[in-house]
Amino acid sequence: MSKTSRFFLTLIVVGLAFIAGVRLYRAYESYAAQQAQEEETATHTFNNVPIDYRPSVEQEPVLKQLPQEGEKQEIFLEDAPLPPQQARQQAQETIVSVLNDYRQDPKIQAFYDDLKNATGEDITLAQLSGTDLAHLLQTYPQLQAVIAKHAQDPEFAKTLQEIFTNPQFVQSVAVLQNTSNQ
Repeated sequence: MSKTSRFFLTLIVVGLAFIAGVRLYRAYESYAAQQAQEEETATHTFNNVPIDYRPSVEQEPVLKQLPQEGEKQEIFLEDAPLPPQQARQQAQETIVSVLNDYRQDPKIQAFYDDLKNATGEDITLAQLSGTDLAHLLQTYPQLQAVIAKHAQDPEFAKTLQEIFTNPQFVQSVAVLQNTSNQ
C-alpha cells in the first residue's frame, strides 16, 4: 500500500470516528435532558413510574345570614305568560317597532320603493317577516325578483343582518311562528 492510500484510509477512519462521536454526544445530551425533565416534573415514583400528586384544596362552606324581621328583602317578580292572542299581538307590535327604527335607512327606503313599484301596494318587512310571506309571494311573484336584486347589495344585506340578529325581533318572529303552527 502506498503512503497516499494509507493517508486517505486514515483520514476516512478519523472522519467516521468524529461523526460517530458527534452522534453519541447528541444522544447523550437528549438522554440527559429527558432525565432532568423527569426529575423536575415528578418527585414521587411508584414502581419507577413518575407520579404527579397535588393535594386537593377543600373549599370552605359559605355561610349566609338569614334576614332579620325588619330588614328589606329583594323579591323578583316575573310576569305571567300572556295568552296566545296577546302574545301574537305583542310580537307583531315589536316587529313593527324594530323595523320602524330602520325606516329612515336609504337602502330600506329604496327597497320599499321597489316593492311599491312592483306590486302597487305598501308592503313592509313586517309583512314579509310574518306568516303572510307565502301568500304574498303567491299573490305577487315579482316580489322574488325585487328581493333578489336588493339581496345582492352588501349594505342592504348588512342592515338586514342587524335586524335579524336583534334579540327582540328573533323572539317575536319565534312567537309568531309558534302561534301560526298551533
